[in-house]
Amino acid sequence: MDKLQDVKGLGGMLNGFRDMVRDDRKIVFVGSPGFCTPFALFLGYPVREKELAFIPGLSKEKARRIIATEYGMELGDATDADADVLVILGGMAMPKIGVRTEEMSDFLTKIKYKKLIGVCFMSIFEKAGWCQALPFDFVMNMILEGELSK
Repeated sequence: MDKLQDVKGLGGMLNGFRDMVRDDRKIVFVGSPGFCTPFALFLGYPVREKELAFIPGLSKEKARRIIATEYGMELGDATDADADVLVILGGMAMPKIGVRTEEMSDFLTKIKYKKLIGVCFMSIFEKAGWCQALPFDFVMNMILEGELSK
């Protein structure tokens, strides 16, 4: 994939994501339950005026709305999984989650979408071979660095 721009920090991640989906109406995130759920809620915040949903794992029948509340972004009622933008979160490609490339490819044939975006950390899509195997329109890869001090 060809690099379009550098994205730095959490603000850059949110702004970059918002820019990628600026003209889209419904965004559906696909991720591992628990691990990816907070990232879907996080990415949904700057586009909270749009229709948002989260699919846990490969269970499209379990899709839930993402709604803005006084507490922030939360999962709401059931909704359909079809979208303008389908966002695959990196947890799905992690070895311990167990989703193979072929399973994700098959899953993608069962959902209607116009644009496919991948959002991951530490190049997990590249390492898992997903960048080459899946028809991503865009991939946002974030590198985490930090320190723990006392």
